[in-house]
Order: sequence, then structure tokens, then C-alpha cells
Amino acid sequence: MPVIRMTDLPAPPEGKTGWPWTEESQPAAAALPGGRDWPRITVVTPSLNQAEFLEQTIRSVLLQGYPNLEYIIMDGGSDDGSLAVIRKYAAHLASWDSRRDRGQGHAINKGWRQSTGEILCWLNSDDYYLPGTLQVIAEALTAGTGAYAVAGHCMVVYADGRPPHRSVGRFEGLDRLLRFWKGYHMHQPSIFWRREVFEKVGYLDESQYFIMDFDYWVRIARHFEFRNIDRELSCATRHSDAKTGDGYCGYQRDMRSLAPRYWGPRTRPGYWRLRASLLKHDCAPYVMYAYWAVNRRLKSLTPRPKPHSEFPH
Repeated sequence: MPVIRMTDLPAPPEGKTGWPWTEESQPAAAALPGGRDWPRITVVTPSLNQAEFLEQTIRSVLLQGYPNLEYIIMDGGSDDGSLAVIRKYAAHLASWDSRRDRGQGHAINKGWRQSTGEILCWLNSDDYYLPGTLQVIAEALTAGTGAYAVAGHCMVVYADGRPPHRSVGRFEGLDRLLRFWKGYHMHQPSIFWRREVFEKVGYLDESQYFIMDFDYWVRIARHFEFRNIDRELSCATRHSDAKTGDGYCGYQRDMRSLAPRYWGPRTRPGYWRLRASLLKHDCAPYVMYAYWAVNRRLKSLTPRPKPHSEFPH
């Protein structure tokens, strides 16, 4: 398919400038080094009432300057103007649909069922890619590189105008991923994988809401290593209506309640090592507080030396 350029797209809304409104990625070369064709990349965007952010998401995909793009949008029946945005760019989409679904996971799975790409991912409708991302991903995941999944850095941007910040993305092994309470650094919009991974791992677990992405990374990591890319690939938007807009409370609750399902059988030592590690992590603040409180009490009971003024001269 031909590379989409700025002049091929509708004009951006008035007042919108910069990437991806009035700027575009440098178009990719005609072929990969060595003359190989660019692998097809399938991007699926699930959306529901995200008209405020959706157009930025769409333009950031289409203006990648990537010559073998399959872009699919699965809308859940929005009533906020999202359909007008989608129709505005429909001529450049491989497919789109707008009907009530069973949630985000179901929408993404519907898109993947239509996909034909060698490389897969999903991009939520309030996030967006940075220029040149898809070219970097194609070079990293093209057949013969030995890489099957990659993770990169992410810029966190705020809808309320706060300054953005860089969030490092990296895979540190399955064991560290399972010890999520120590922190793991995998940012969903900056993660991509080959079709071989999808064929092995399958679809998203639609029963998951908060930890759908974590569940998928664990399932991938049981069979494949993620290769780290030292580059910012995407921007994730923080806003009050986002799934994690509650300060990640629901996410943390589900992670803790569902964590044991990822630890393996209770008959194996690994299960109990992970449980002990989580217990130690959760108890550490209380232990530290108790230590501080006891020391403070002991100090209050220790007689203090009298001031010099109280001693006879």
C-alpha cells in the first residue's frame, strides 16, 4: 500500500499544530536493508467515547510514513462524536466497525481476528505513537532478526497540561515481571510482537479489565523473550476518565488478588517464594513504623541529663 502523507489526510482541527497535526514522519525507504519488503504491521485501536483523543491517535498511526500498514479501529458504539472522526479517516483504514461489544479486550480480539500482519499490537484511543515508531519496530522484528517481541520507552503526557515525563520501558525477565510489587517497566503502547507469538499465546483474556495487558505479557514471557529498544515509541495520556484514572487502585487490587494464578502450582517452591516475597513487601512499611514507634517510646522513657543551669555552681 502507498505511504500516507500529510496531504492525503483531512486538515487538522483549527489550532492543532506539531506532531501529528502539521508534522509527519520521514517516509520509509522503498525496502529494508538487503532489499527485503517491509513486514506488514497490524495496529488495532479499541475505542469507546474517546472523541477528545481519538483523532490524535489515528493521525499518529497513519502519518508514520510506513508502507505496509494495516490499521483497524474497533469502536464500541460511541455516541460522543467518535464516529464522525473515524469516518473522516475511513478511506485510509483497513477496517473499522462501531457496535456494542463486551469491552476493551473483546474489541481488540475482534480486530486481531481480521488481521493479516506479521507484527501485531494495539494502541488505545487516548494514546499515540511518536514519529518513526513503526519503522523502528519493523527493523527490530523483521524475520531473521531472532526477535519475537520488543518493549520500548514511553512518554507520559497529561490532559490537564502538566509537563510530560519519560517512563523507561524494559523487560527484566519473567521472574521480575511476576514480582510486580517491586515494579516492572512495560508500557503497553510501546510493546509489539510477531505473529508467531500471537499464534502461540492466542487472544487477550476478555474476563480481565485492569490487568489485561499484564496477563498478556506474562503469557508471552513464558515462551518468548522481549528485546528492549532504547527509544521512546509512544505517548500515554493520563486523564481522569482513563481506566487507571483512579490512581491505579483497581489495578493494584486486581494484581494482588489474582497474582497467585501466575505463580504456578502450590506444590512447587517457586510459588511459596513469590508469596513470601509479596508478604515481605506488604509488611515492610508496618515493620518500619513499629520500629520507629518503639524507638520513639524508648527515647521518651530514657532520663535526660539536667540542663547546666540546674546543677549547683
